[in-house]
Amino acid sequence: MALVVLGLAASLLIYLLPLPSGLTHAGKTACAVFLLCTMLWVTNVLPIGITGLLAVALLGLGGAMTPSDAFAAFGNSAVFFILGVFIIAAALVKSGLSKRWALLFLIRFGRSPYVFATGMMLTSAIATVFMPAQATTAMLFPIAFEVARAMKLRQGVSPYGKVLFLSLAWGAMVGSNASFLGSTRAALALGMLFKAHGITVTFAQWMVASVPLVVLGVIAIPLILRVSFPREDVDFQGARKVLESAVTSLGGMQWPQIKVGGLMLLTIFAWVFLAGRVELAIIALLSATAMFAVGALKWEDLEGRIYWSVILMYGGAIALGVALDRTGAAQWVVTRGLGEIRISPFFAIAGIAVAALIVSEFMSNAAAVAVMLPLGFTFGEQLGASPVAIMLATSFGAGLDFALPISSAPNTIAFASGYIRMTDFLRAGAMMTLVSIAIMLLVAKVWWPLIGLVTVP
Repeated sequence: MALVVLGLAASLLIYLLPLPSGLTHAGKTACAVFLLCTMLWVTNVLPIGITGLLAVALLGLGGAMTPSDAFAAFGNSAVFFILGVFIIAAALVKSGLSKRWALLFLIRFGRSPYVFATGMMLTSAIATVFMPAQATTAMLFPIAFEVARAMKLRQGVSPYGKVLFLSLAWGAMVGSNASFLGSTRAALALGMLFKAHGITVTFAQWMVASVPLVVLGVIAIPLILRVSFPREDVDFQGARKVLESAVTSLGGMQWPQIKVGGLMLLTIFAWVFLAGRVELAIIALLSATAMFAVGALKWEDLEGRIYWSVILMYGGAIALGVALDRTGAAQWVVTRGLGEIRISPFFAIAGIAVAALIVSEFMSNAAAVAVMLPLGFTFGEQLGASPVAIMLATSFGAGLDFALPISSAPNTIAFASGYIRMTDFLRAGAMMTLVSIAIMLLVAKVWWPLIGLVTVP
């Protein structure tokens, strides 16, 4: 609460003080609203979606933007894109197609406990190419929990229990970078990129940029867990029976699963091959509508599966980014804060990635993107870094927060199992965070220049 009071006081002070040199009244208002909303997102005193709505209201009220411009920025296509993705993910879960695929993939790793943990990690990583990480983790969590119970693992004590649930969470977190379907922050970053620079990134382009990061991250996870926790000799026979029983109960492929699977393939095909001609959000909404048209979903099926707070936060965050850019506030803040600093585009990209990671440890990673990306665009433009690289670095960096259970939905779900203690997160998660940042910087240094993503063309 003290931080909220401090943030409110600082925001009022900025708004009431005389105009500093080089900043307009609209820019000063944008800075004040930005600071207040950042404090509210950090402390989570208000739901993140309500803070997003507050941002739009204050931008219009204070004169940073006209009310019509603020509401128009709120209605960005990224908001509708992520809404469509949530509906598509709901159809995958409701039909049972996602669970069927996961079990049939997991059963191939049932030879031994640690092979199974690796299989759980790979399953969650691959699934997040097609659905949000929180939905993937929630889908696989009951399977992991039943396996842990069948093996009679002691909660909070069993080293293998820690490995199993961290494999689940970390696989989803690393895999969420593979496409812009796996993380809600990706849609936000894409929307802010388009608003700031008029640039769109296709499904294929995103995957090309992220594949080395994901592959190296997936390789690193079992190594980090092997170093962090002693190997435990456990009986996997009971767990194997649980898996076999679950696969048997699936039965044959059902017609609803065939319909949803066919629509999902058509949607991905459209995202890959129609990009640039048809807006991504339009494809997502048409796919979501088709799920209802073929009877795969009913309206009541969406209850509890549409994260409205996240969607509302996106609208407010994009409006804030637009205000900071249009009023020149972001340029003023970066210029005053960094002066005439001159570093290479690569170090600008590295700096924004690390900054996004640090900020994401104290707020949701989507909120971290909302806070850092407007400043990152201005910083990168000043130093000649590609805005696409800045966008990717911010999105990826904000998703590499492995050290705390509150930093991401997969971590929170894994922590809820009771098998992982806070000290386990801090020890193993800190190591995984450092390794992931090193991997990302390596990819940015070696791979991104090859595909033209570091300097401005």
